[in-house]
Amino acid sequence: MHADTLGEVDGVEPILSGLAFDGPDFARTPLVVDVSGAPGAGSSTMAAALAARFGVVARPVGQDRGDGPDHDRRLDDPADLLIRVIGAQARACDRAAIRAAEVPVVVVATKADTRPDADRLAANASEDLACPVHPVSALPAAARITSADVDVLRSWAAAGVRVPESAAAFAAAAPDQGSAARLLALLGRAGLVESLAAVSTDPDLDAQALAVRLRQASGLDALVAPIAAASAEIARGRRVRRLSGLRLHAARGFDRVALVRRLAGERVR
Repeated sequence: MHADTLGEVDGVEPILSGLAFDGPDFARTPLVVDVSGAPGAGSSTMAAALAARFGVVARPVGQDRGDGPDHDRRLDDPADLLIRVIGAQARACDRAAIRAAEVPVVVVATKADTRPDADRLAANASEDLACPVHPVSALPAAARITSADVDVLRSWAAAGVRVPESAAAFAAAAPDQGSAARLLALLGRAGLVESLAAVSTDPDLDAQALAVRLRQASGLDALVAPIAAASAEIARGRRVRRLSGLRLHAARGFDRVALVRRLAGERVR
């Protein structure tokens, strides 16, 4: 499924449109987002959801990105933004990571679908951290659903299959244990419940429409506003890094005269 850009979601203007200092190539560089969190917080799933939905370069902090022939050099670019993923409540490591960040930070309480009081927990964490905290269900938001998955879900719905509170109990009792394991891993228990309800009420629902419905319920699109609000700071950060690079090249003597002239005509906004 085609990933939207942040500028195509809900009519938001492209948030990198102000970064074209010398031409379109710089403006078209995708947003580079680092995603960090304590082990088990869901950073990798959150990064996958951001990349799939918005077409950004999203990379879990600390993950080995490799250096093979298919390595995307954009993965080595400096980060424009940090998404800090927290659990049910903020921890000391979360506070330290937010304080140490040198780029704008958006805080996300992921796995919201596993917590019936996710909004209250996010509000408590927001008060603790003195910044907004956005509850998101990253797992269903990132799901790549196939037509075969929808067929399985529809057959279960027709058979009256229900998902018990225990995901393990469902995996053991489902008509097709292989499909059950796959869909639980893909959607999580809450996403599976939502999907069964969706195919039950809409017999024409296809895989793409189901993915859209799950994403809409996930809270992921609510991140557009805080990311867009950071666009001016992102632009300043890119400009500072760019000018620093030009100064470094000038100091090393690479076409020094031309670079000095270029620097003289620019200023940090």
